Amino acid sequence: MVVDDASMTYRVRSSSGNRDSGGRISRGLKRITGSGWAEVHALSNLSFIVNRGESVGVIGTNGSGKSTLMKLLTGKVRPTSGEVYATSTPVMLGVNAALVKEISGRENIRLGCLAMGLSPEQTAAKYDQIVEISGLSDALEMPLKTYSSGMSSRLQFAIATSVDPDILLIDEALNTGDAQFRARTKQRLDEVRANAGAVFLVSHSLGTIKQMCTRVIWIEQGEMLADGDPQWVCEQYEEYTSHKSNGRMRAAKVVYERTRLQLDPVTIDFTEGSRPKK
Repeated sequence: MVVDDASMTYRVRSSSGNRDSGGRISRGLKRITGSGWAEVHALSNLSFIVNRGESVGVIGTNGSGKSTLMKLLTGKVRPTSGEVYATSTPVMLGVNAALVKEISGRENIRLGCLAMGLSPEQTAAKYDQIVEISGLSDALEMPLKTYSSGMSSRLQFAIATSVDPDILLIDEALNTGDAQFRARTKQRLDEVRANAGAVFLVSHSLGTIKQMCTRVIWIEQGEMLADGDPQWVCEQYEEYTSHKSNGRMRAAKVVYERTRLQLDPVTIDFTEGSRPKK
């Protein structure tokens, strides 16, 4: 997957809620003269390349642009400028992934596999693996509406990874479950990567990120602040958020600028005939 100088700007109604105590438009918003609207710069000039076999964690504080980036990667929205290219259509797994609440977990497995293009025979062959990964063997006859959000997330993950997606996007769906489930998910993600897939994982859990990922991208204020080794990036992020949460804004800014200086710029240069599809 290639993200080439992608930016995303939204138009929103300008209201008193978008102003500070002095009546000025809040940071990140830009007035559109005379229209009563404002621009929100959600992402600014992001460029990176993700190769087959990589597992990429995406971190950032609330409102940093992580969810917007996931929407660009799935193709749900087009960037305002720049491009996103992928070798195949990404599979998105999120906390709001569609399951049918009125039917049992067993039937959701069957329908989910069929929806991904598996035949009834292939679905039957995958069934035991899905049950094992989810760890929900005792709850499969119950309607999904009786499941907790964590149980639903585990079932979603097990169904989505019953095939080997070329590109898998996971948005906060692995923050639930016990140590055994996390071990099973890591094993399955390792198998996906070993079969030449790429994985994106968005999470507020740095422990999950460091355990599951081979690389971490830190998005802050819509900009890419870091892209590299999970341990190092997470250490910078923890220091930054610790300063911010304790009101040490000057120290947080020092970490922000110091980290940004370590980021190597990425130049996307396709050779003739090598450009992937948008």
